[in-house]
Amino acid sequence: MPHQNLALVGCLCILIGMFVSRAMMSIGMMLLISNAIMHNQLLANVKSYLKQPLWVGLGFYFILFSISILWSANTSYAIERMQIMLPFLVLPFAFHSVPITNRKLLDGIVAAFLILLCSGISWSLLQYFGNKAAFDEGYGVAHVIPTPFKNDHIRFSLAVVLGICFAFDFLLRYQQKWVRISTLFFIVYAVVYLHILSAKTGILLFYILAFCFLLFLVSKQQYRKWALSSLIGLVLLPIIMYAVSTSFRNKLSYVKYSISQMQNRELQPEVSDEGRLISYRYALDAIKQKPLFGIGLGDVADEMKLYYSLDFPGRNVIVLLPHNQFLMAGMAMGIIGILYLLILQIVLCRQLLQNGFLGFAFWLMMFFTLMIEPLYETQYGTCMFIFFLLLILQRRNVEV
Repeated sequence: MPHQNLALVGCLCILIGMFVSRAMMSIGMMLLISNAIMHNQLLANVKSYLKQPLWVGLGFYFILFSISILWSANTSYAIERMQIMLPFLVLPFAFHSVPITNRKLLDGIVAAFLILLCSGISWSLLQYFGNKAAFDEGYGVAHVIPTPFKNDHIRFSLAVVLGICFAFDFLLRYQQKWVRISTLFFIVYAVVYLHILSAKTGILLFYILAFCFLLFLVSKQQYRKWALSSLIGLVLLPIIMYAVSTSFRNKLSYVKYSISQMQNRELQPEVSDEGRLISYRYALDAIKQKPLFGIGLGDVADEMKLYYSLDFPGRNVIVLLPHNQFLMAGMAMGIIGILYLLILQIVLCRQLLQNGFLGFAFWLMMFFTLMIEPLYETQYGTCMFIFFLLLILQRRNVEV
């Protein structure tokens, strides 16, 4: 069977599905795992897979939290969560069984991702400029412009930042003029868009990673002068964007307003940053009640609804899951869940650091997001994390 070709098609289905259809994401994942199961060396692949601690560790994350269905009252919600976490179990085995062994194929998958990002950004900007005044005004009350990923602007901003990291990786590895020009165009286009979109998570990550990347280049003699001059540009960039982008300016005004509201004693869940803090407090209270094994994956949402109904009776408020993946793990599986997630991040850090700056950037981006978002609680977040993690890890053992 043409396993390599089927793996490539499965990867492309997942990428395209991120932008146009969650069903296609699922189809791509099913194609990858079917490709692995139909391999004529299935038994040998299973044995070698079980000898890979990281692959098994990722799969055990799914198994560990699935066990909590045993003490979850809301089993239907638990099953829904398990479906979202399924990539932790199946994708590592699929990538291990049928690895993509050609660097050009891997780079081709990344290039397809950058092209899809460019198209998604263009679509989003068309929506924005089609009704610019209304959208600019909306940024003053925490509204944002439409984005791919079913308007999940936080995950889409993460994807844009990740695309910028991949583009810089291309710049360092390819000398062809057309590659450098096209990747530079993408970087500029994506950076401008990030400021127009003004998703706080994406903006913060961009500046953190850009600063780290320039420090990385300063350590290399051939890039030192360019890096130092770019550092000045990085400092000036937010000032320039503040002057030219109304949405960025209004977003900063809303952030200032949000911070001022957090300083009063009134709980305001509709204020985005304070809403995060409220979700943290509720999660910590729930963990204190059942610290060892948690309340069960299926009951997390119901428990959060209960806390909101007690503090805000009769008010129509948006119920948030804990906006921290570690606290989410703690509610579902107690201290055991938090410790396992932490150990997994430490192991991933050690593995990804062997993949140069791109590996470090990916780990830092995802770890930062885990601290302020329930990253693994949406199909986009889980699939993007696992898919690109495996893609980056596979680069170590590919042919040139």
